[in-house]
Amino acid sequence: MGGNNRMVEKSKKAIKDALLEIMYEKDFKHITVNELLKRANISRGTFYAHFSNLDDVRHQLIDDLFAHADYLFGDKKPIDLSRDPYPVMLMAADMMLESRDPAKRLFKFVSVYSLGTNLKTWLTKYILSDEELVQKLGGEESATIAARFIAGGVMHAYNLWIQEDFPVSAEFIAQTLSKILVGGLRAFEEN
Repeated sequence: MGGNNRMVEKSKKAIKDALLEIMYEKDFKHITVNELLKRANISRGTFYAHFSNLDDVRHQLIDDLFAHADYLFGDKKPIDLSRDPYPVMLMAADMMLESRDPAKRLFKFVSVYSLGTNLKTWLTKYILSDEELVQKLGGEESATIAARFIAGGVMHAYNLWIQEDFPVSAEFIAQTLSKILVGGLRAFEEN
C-alpha cells in the first residue's frame, strides 16, 4: 500500500512540475493535456486518475502553496510575529529565493491578482486567528482593516520582488518588511 501511495504522489508531482515548466514557456490557455502528458511522461489514464482537467492541476498547485504556508506558520502565533516578524519574513524570502523560477512560473500561471488575493485572504485569516493580537489592534473591525493592509502590502512586496527581480537580498527585503510591520503595529499601541 505504501508503495502505491508513493507512485500516486510521484505521478501527481510529475504532472504539476510539467505544468509549471510548460506555463513558463506559454500562457495557460494555450496548454493542452496532450502536451502535458508528453512533458510529464505519463499516460492519459494516469492524468485523469488524479485530475479532472488542467484547471484542476492549477488549483492543486495553489492548494499546495497554502498547505506549505500552513506548515511554515503552524507553530507561530501572530502576536509573536507582531513583535519580531523578521525570522518569518526571512524564511518566506529564502523559500521564494530557493524556488525563484517555480515561484515566477506559479505567479505567471495563476493570474497574479487571483493568487495575490488568495494569499492575502490566507494571511488575513492567520492574523485574525490570534485573539490577543485582535484585541491589541483595537477589536475585530480595526484588526480586519489592519490585517488586510498588512497582508496586501507584504504579499505585494514579495510578488514584486519575485516578478521584477529587485536586486536586493532575502535578508534586505525581510529586514525592510519587518521594520515596516513593527513600526506600523507600534502606532496602534500609542492610541
